[in-house]
This record gives sequence, C-alpha cells and structure tokens, in this order.
Amino acid sequence: MDINQLSKSASAIINMFKGVFNTPKGFDIQKALLYASGLAGYACHQAVKANNESFVVVGTVDNKKFYMGDALNKYLLEDKYSVLSFCNGFFDNFAKGEFRPDPIEIVKKEVAVIGDNNYKIWNIYQPKDVYCEIRNCWEGIYDNMTAVYCQSPQEWPVLFAIVLQNIMITASEAIPAPVLYNMALECAIYVSKMDSDSI
Repeated sequence: MDINQLSKSASAIINMFKGVFNTPKGFDIQKALLYASGLAGYACHQAVKANNESFVVVGTVDNKKFYMGDALNKYLLEDKYSVLSFCNGFFDNFAKGEFRPDPIEIVKKEVAVIGDNNYKIWNIYQPKDVYCEIRNCWEGIYDNMTAVYCQSPQEWPVLFAIVLQNIMITASEAIPAPVLYNMALECAIYVSKMDSDSI
C-alpha cells in the first residue's frame, strides 16, 4: 500500500469537497465533515463486502439490519491505517494538549443506539438520509476517483480516512478538536454499520 500516493489522490477528493461545499457564506465545514466521515465509514463496509469477508448481522424490531464484526472493525478501528488511526493522528497533531475522547466509549454509544428511531447523527441528521446521500456520493465518484486511485478494496477506507483527516484539519479552525473527533467517529462508525436494508 502506497500511502504517499493515496495521500496525493485524496487531495483530488478534498478539492472536490472544497468546490461542492463552498457557499456564499464560505466553506460549509459541517457538511464537508459529514460527507468525509460518512464516506470513511461507508468505505469500510464496502471493503468488507468486496472482499467477501463476514459481518455479524443485527436485526431490529422493525426488520432493519445493521452490520458489525471483526472484519469491519479491522478497517474502521484496528489496522495500522484504520479510520481511527487517522483520526488519532489528527488529534495528536492539532489538539494542543486537550484530552482525547475514548474511542471505545464512542463505539459503545453508537452500538447502543442501533435501531433507535429517535437517534440522529450529531443530534441533527436522520441516519437514513445521511446513508442515502453518502451512497449516492460514493456511486457518483467511484468510477472516476475511488476505482482509479485505489489498487484494491483494502485501500478504500484508507483513501477516505486521509480525506477525513484533512477535512478535520480544516474544520479545526472553527471546531474544538475533541468535538471534531467525536463527530467524525460518530458518523463514520454509524454509517459503517449500514446497508440498503438498514433504512
């Protein structure tokens, strides 16, 4: 895996974000962070599917399905180049001595709200709406960006984790690092557990 090349490729996606989320009032940091973290989580789920790895499927009372398990956690939380590792890298370099939230507690919180119809990502967004927007974005850029920039599905989460880290750096000018860290992981973790039968 060539991290330097993936970083260069991620810059094209970041530039796309800067164009898409630029408004008359300036760069829409919240929306960019939502997409970057959502895509990072979505990429983890898609990598598991593409590699025919296994999920632990959790059903809800209203017949929705959510997806968990070691294969997903590998890309999301455990690998050297996991989404979490890039979020930690951001925090270690930009938090200026602040206390880093415990990622295990964030994971526990997200697992606890699976199937809760009152849950909203960041207390703002309906998960099904976020999932659909992220899925549409993924499909819109897959052929021209993701598939071109990555040699294998294992690189998808890394590419979008690099995008997320860079968006977090930009957002840190306006949002405290501990808040950003929580927001990024909350969205990435929840979206990573979703598929079309989760909505």
